[in-house]
Amino acid sequence: MIGLLSRFVVVIAAASILTTLIARLALDKSEADQAVELLGAQTQAHAATIAATPPAERRDVARELGATIGLGVALEEAEVGDTPRAQWRAGRVYVLARVPDSHGQIVIGPLPAQQITGLPLVVLLAIGVAFGVSLLAARPVLRRIRSFESIAAQMCSGDFAARTQCEEGDPLDGLGASLNQLADRIGQLLTDERDLLRTVAHEVRAPIARMRFRVDKIHRRSTEAEHKDSAGLVGDLTQVDNLFEELLTYVAFDEFDQDRPKLQTTVVPVVSAVQRVIDEVTSTNALVRVELEGPASAQVVANQKLFDRAITNLLLNAIAYGGPDIRIAVRVFEHECVVDVQDSGPGVPELDRPKVLKPFVRLSQKKTRGTGLGLPIVSRIMRLHGGRLHILDAPTGGASIQLAWLKEPPRAHFERE
Repeated sequence: MIGLLSRFVVVIAAASILTTLIARLALDKSEADQAVELLGAQTQAHAATIAATPPAERRDVARELGATIGLGVALEEAEVGDTPRAQWRAGRVYVLARVPDSHGQIVIGPLPAQQITGLPLVVLLAIGVAFGVSLLAARPVLRRIRSFESIAAQMCSGDFAARTQCEEGDPLDGLGASLNQLADRIGQLLTDERDLLRTVAHEVRAPIARMRFRVDKIHRRSTEAEHKDSAGLVGDLTQVDNLFEELLTYVAFDEFDQDRPKLQTTVVPVVSAVQRVIDEVTSTNALVRVELEGPASAQVVANQKLFDRAITNLLLNAIAYGGPDIRIAVRVFEHECVVDVQDSGPGVPELDRPKVLKPFVRLSQKKTRGTGLGLPIVSRIMRLHGGRLHILDAPTGGASIQLAWLKEPPRAHFERE
């Protein structure tokens, strides 16, 4: 970075010095032309006046002209040339004109120094050229920075295989190498995390299954007084097993997993699919009342199993935390279809809404057998589909969790390379 700044300083300084010299020369050359343009005709007129004056009186007339115009007026032997011209003498500018019908010429000057009046123009020209040269010098750097922005955007979308090309002599080569190392590190950390969670979940489920088998044997041999404890052990083991199953599901829906196979999608009839999920969830709980409304023609493009899983998780979450009365509204818009699940519970405070999308976060003190992964799994499912999840307040109280599904296929899926 220090080398980059040094280059810019050298470029700006060289451009400023070069421009100042060129402008100085150009201004010096133009002062003579400017003097002829301003006083050439007047000098010729004065030369004509001198020519009409008797020779003995010409010098007196010249002094009077000088006093009148405020400049020195002198007569001297004529040089070559009849037209008015400017001449530099001892660093000052004079205007000369031939006196008609004589061997002499009139000399007016010296003119006021014009170097001071030209200085602002020199400065402005130097600044302009230095700015232009600096822009040209900065173009490769700006192009390089834009390439870094593109790589960073790819990483934000989950593509940690993206790398920037390092070029020898590039002043930003160190930044590019650091960006590549960052991508390597993050990608490796995510891979290690997924592998660890998968390994733990798989390895623990086998002993849990053996423990459940042994508890069942104990339950059959136990007395009536011991049945309650053994049944509680079975329930606890089932809950732990469900937790690891949900954990595997959560890891499987990681949108940053580059080894994910292509997401298979189909056209899903929303209302009929939601009704099927409602029937399955409420078949074991007669106290739950679910009201569904929406156009039967509503359709989205999604993976059928993941769509069902998302709606199931929202229903179970609403039953666990929001009470038995649930309302599901399906609304169709131009590019998306929204499934709005509203419960009759206390709702979710606005400041806590981002928290409930994180794993194992529970805001309610109410004891449930949930795993704390329901909404995080739904959030990952929506991101995989290019959709959105919103948590709002229901119009009649409670929480309103809205899933915005796309009506067209998502533009990009995470595919196996």
